[in-house]
Amino acid sequence: MLKIEKLNVYRGYIHADVDISFEVKKGEMVGIFGSNGAGKTTLLQSIMGLVPVQSGSVNYNGSEITTFPPHKIARLGIGYVPEDRRLISEVTVEENILIPCWGKGMPQRVKFNTFEEIFPGIKKLYGKSGELCSGGEQMLIAIFRALSSGPDLLLLDECYEGLSGVVRDSWTGYLLEERKKGLSGLIAESNRAFLTWCDKLYQIERGILTPL
Repeated sequence: MLKIEKLNVYRGYIHADVDISFEVKKGEMVGIFGSNGAGKTTLLQSIMGLVPVQSGSVNYNGSEITTFPPHKIARLGIGYVPEDRRLISEVTVEENILIPCWGKGMPQRVKFNTFEEIFPGIKKLYGKSGELCSGGEQMLIAIFRALSSGPDLLLLDECYEGLSGVVRDSWTGYLLEERKKGLSGLIAESNRAFLTWCDKLYQIERGILTPL
């Protein structure tokens, strides 16, 4: 599904990701953990086309997408949850969740009742502005936004940040169930404990990826 080969990415003069190679297969959840500044976010952003790749390749379902712009990558069926959430304050929570469906001209494949099973409190937020929500609520909105169009692959950057233990368990349970149906994921976290259930686990330090 997703194959990364000899990927090198720079942030200014800093070599943020160094010769990174790994693969995410269909129905596989892959975890990457490392401290802040280790290269996790840069890696996910480079896959999503938000940061240019210096050398190496990103291959998705047999096609090289290394130089594709983010909107084209999203249309291939890749959902992205950024660490900073990137909600649009001018629209409601419900509208934020549905943005990928509008942008891709696609139906809403994951319905609101699924979101309400993961986090029942989301019902009370639909008409609010995202900027008025708590940090954990904003993270859930970003997650549900990525899910709404039914992606085949999720790129998740610190997706457990701000979530209560109950909601974390519910969210993990959803990922485990969807994995059985073929959903794949690449999950970057600073806390290794959140990734113990993943099929494969890597550590990233100073831009170097090591399998565990």
